[in-house]
Amino acid sequence: MGQVTVVTSGKGGAGKSTVTAGLGCALARLGRKVLLVDADAGLRSLDLLLGIGGAAVYDIADVFAGNCEPIRAIYPSPICSGVFVAPAPVSLEQLCAPEDMRLLCRGFSRYYDDVIIDCPAGVGQGFRTAVAGAEAALVVTTPDMVCARDAQIVSRLLSEGEVPARLIINRLRALPVMKGRMPDVDEIIDTAGLQLLGILPEDEAVAVANANGRPLPADCNASLCFENIARRCLGQSVPLARLEKM
Repeated sequence: MGQVTVVTSGKGGAGKSTVTAGLGCALARLGRKVLLVDADAGLRSLDLLLGIGGAAVYDIADVFAGNCEPIRAIYPSPICSGVFVAPAPVSLEQLCAPEDMRLLCRGFSRYYDDVIIDCPAGVGQGFRTAVAGAEAALVVTTPDMVCARDAQIVSRLLSEGEVPARLIINRLRALPVMKGRMPDVDEIIDTAGLQLLGILPEDEAVAVANANGRPLPADCNASLCFENIARRCLGQSVPLARLEKM
């Protein structure tokens, strides 16, 4: 059985979909078979980030409605071998129930090494649905105290549901932190109240790749950081990069 992990954040714009896509591709490059489940009903994006776009005919709501078999709502990414995407419904009204998501992910985990759920931002019904199928969670925050405080709220809810969680700090800019103009890593960790899994730098290559539905260049800073995070997810010991090298 594969591992089912939800990627979430308290605040919109933290970059959880980018993290979901980047982590999925990094795991695939390490030889894993990865399924990304987009649970952000009405605001799906993984199909675009992974180069599927208009090729997606069915989504996970069609599976629950009995319109198709689960396999027909799963699409291989044309830009990242080993990554598959199950798109979210295009309408909020098609949001599935938590128990349905739990059963779906349990079934998916029989055929994939990793199932990663892209959760809607916030702590509403979409959050409860996405988290229902998860065995572990990654909470994404940017290096600002509002986002970190919201991550703490998400962390508390995950703890109440007995879902172990770790923290990813996204879009860190080393120079402002080193000059004291932004909160440092320790402040963010203390505010969020979570163990740090990894740090992703602000990297123009990420924005360019996302805008064009292309993979990250293998030698860019963000790609190397995603690989380190993927290795830690697999239990490997990988030291954090020094801040000035980000």
